[in-house]
Amino acid sequence: MLRLVYLGYVLLALALSALTANFAPQLPGEVSARIAPLFGLGHRAAQNLRAAATTLLDRRNLRHENRLLAEEVAWLKESNLELKVELERLRRALAVREAQAPGVVAIAPVITEDTSGLYRRLILGLGEADGLSVGMPVTSPNGLVGVIIETTPHRAVVRTVVDPESRVGVRPEGNPGRGIAVGEPPAGLRVELPVETQIAVGDLLVTGSLQGLFPEGIPVARVTRILPRAPGALRKVVRAEPLVKFGLLEEVVVLGKL
Repeated sequence: MLRLVYLGYVLLALALSALTANFAPQLPGEVSARIAPLFGLGHRAAQNLRAAATTLLDRRNLRHENRLLAEEVAWLKESNLELKVELERLRRALAVREAQAPGVVAIAPVITEDTSGLYRRLILGLGEADGLSVGMPVTSPNGLVGVIIETTPHRAVVRTVVDPESRVGVRPEGNPGRGIAVGEPPAGLRVELPVETQIAVGDLLVTGSLQGLFPEGIPVARVTRILPRAPGALRKVVRAEPLVKFGLLEEVVVLGKL
């Protein structure tokens, strides 16, 4: 409303200025001298109103530009956040590639964890359409997760290493002695090794099967207990805790088949 009032004043002043310039009668010098201040006052008022209107227009343009700049800044912040997330994902994939295996197929989101019954399995948000297939190892920067056992076009099921049907060939890091790690739900492993194997609580177990599903040397678990050996037993049995916290996984790295 205030803007309309200002514009009305401006138009009125301009009209008065035009009328006085073109149609005003020639007055005697004494009368002209007396009324000249009135015309000067009208002229100054018109100039002030014109300046006020210009200021209002400039402010409106400035607010519009500020709004556009704010929208651009918000868009840039969102784009920067997306780039940071993608960069972090690529860093994790690179860490897996350098430390565990070169054949990264995909970085897959974990949709949910299936803990029904005795099974410990993960549902991934990628599937056959993304290049995933049964038998592909699944890992993370912390260690081995499991293996894909079922796929659909856009989903995949991973059997984790703590699933009772899981069998992973392992060995102590830095020592000879290959064994088998069997899943013990809800979150443990039972590992059988040759009797001669040198191993202690706290030792790291890594993948070690020469002809298995998993690349050599991927971290799997740490030894938490060495069970007493029964007389005549041919195997040494230890219990171990996986390095991966399966309930906290948000995404995993899928490797190509060996």
